[in-house]
Amino acid sequence: MPPTNSPDEAPAPVIGPGVQVVVALLRREDHIVLVKERRDGQEIWSLPGGAVEQGELLTEALVREVREETGLRLGAVGPLAFLVNTTSKRYPSTVVLTFDCSDWNGEITVQDPDDKVISAVLLPLNEATQLLTSSAATRPEIEPVLAYLDGASTNQVWSYREDQPAR
Repeated sequence: MPPTNSPDEAPAPVIGPGVQVVVALLRREDHIVLVKERRDGQEIWSLPGGAVEQGELLTEALVREVREETGLRLGAVGPLAFLVNTTSKRYPSTVVLTFDCSDWNGEITVQDPDDKVISAVLLPLNEATQLLTSSAATRPEIEPVLAYLDGASTNQVWSYREDQPAR
């Protein structure tokens, strides 16, 4: 039987899986870096990023994910662009933090240990936007990025339940 709380006590925390994900919007003037990866039998375009591993800080995970998926080295983690909170049967309680990063260097070479990323490319913003618009990536992966690139305010929180916007 779950513990009961008096009206003055905070509810007991819910224990269960949760995922923290970091994503990099890698900019170079009017170009951004996209990755193409294999997921669920499809090839999709998205921004580089991935799950934060146990014991890792967000910034450490971002540096690692960018290096693995693109071969690029972040000089500094940029400011938080926006946050996406999703929940689904497959990935309950997921928080995705996207950082706007312009301080990076190196040559693009995929070094993904998970062997999911097929390629990474630096594209003009209009081409990247077209690829993202037609991508088979999930709605929470695409809508906030496109809105941000179109001038939506920074530090916005986007919420989705089972791929649908939550209000």
